[in-house]
Amino acid sequence: MAANIHGEAQLKKWRKGYKVRPPPVSSYSFHYPGNDKRRVKHVKDLRISFTETFCRSIEDRKLSIHRKFPKCESLFDCMNRSIPFYTERIVPEAVAKGKR
Repeated sequence: MAANIHGEAQLKKWRKGYKVRPPPVSSYSFHYPGNDKRRVKHVKDLRISFTETFCRSIEDRKLSIHRKFPKCESLFDCMNRSIPFYTERIVPEAVAKGKR
């Protein structure tokens, strides 16, 4: 579908590029990570999106806090986000528990 909209050459740039970001996804899209209940309940370190919280609370007719998930990210962005988490949280916990 992305190849039909943006072209095959642009799709290859997004898939093979290290710092090339795809276009941002809408926060109401099925593919937006903030709409996945499995992710939302475990994430507490992302900033709160007041706009999303306000709009979704009106829509659901109850107060629900929504976080700012990335709407688009390159491989470079993903590595900058995940490697510090791995080295600061996962490795020390594994060492403390005696795991390899």
